[in-house]
Amino acid sequence: MIINFKDSSNIYKVVLPLVASLFLLGCAAHPTISPVPLKRGETYTGITFSVENAFPVFVYRKGLSDISDVGFRVGLPIYGSGVDYSRIVFQRGNNFDIVNIGFSWTPNSNLDLTYYTVKTFPRKPGNALYTGLRGMYIPNGISDRESIRVGMLVGISIEKKWGLELGYFHDFDKGQPIEYLFDPEPKNAAVTDYGLPSENSRLVGLSLQLSLNTKIFSKKDRSDK
Repeated sequence: MIINFKDSSNIYKVVLPLVASLFLLGCAAHPTISPVPLKRGETYTGITFSVENAFPVFVYRKGLSDISDVGFRVGLPIYGSGVDYSRIVFQRGNNFDIVNIGFSWTPNSNLDLTYYTVKTFPRKPGNALYTGLRGMYIPNGISDRESIRVGMLVGISIEKKWGLELGYFHDFDKGQPIEYLFDPEPKNAAVTDYGLPSENSRLVGLSLQLSLNTKIFSKKDRSDK
């Protein structure tokens, strides 16, 4: 099919849906943590794929001490970028309680406060299971409204090479009533005038991340398998 861009209607048909799709997949974003706590000076670099962002996000974390680390994310073009800080607040053998606070830059830029409970496995270094409670605040979203959300997440880390995290955070004030969460017909105006998810949409509360350590792309790591 040949597109004639001299016709403005063709531009709208092609360009606007593309831009809309980028914003649709860039509703919100969240930190990519290191479930296995980093030591002082230890670093982690990775790539995170998520339903929240149209493009992968580059992640860099560094241990500031044996109980705290800081993380930076860079998205393309900018959405999904952010910064966060983690600190161990309690340890029981191989179990850790970790607090994380982070900021993410998206069409619905948000602040997160998360309390993680992490279980590590000394016989399998780098493996971890974790659950968390998260509070999420969007001060001024895509529709110039605020959204306050709370919810839970679960995650897994395998050999510090890859991780998977799933969570949902609900807006109990201005979002879809919780009893209609799985109803295909929204019970409130949770979309913008252009049909995109607003800061109060159910979609904005969904988080699904796949994180890959950049080491898995190195020749040395592949040769070890």
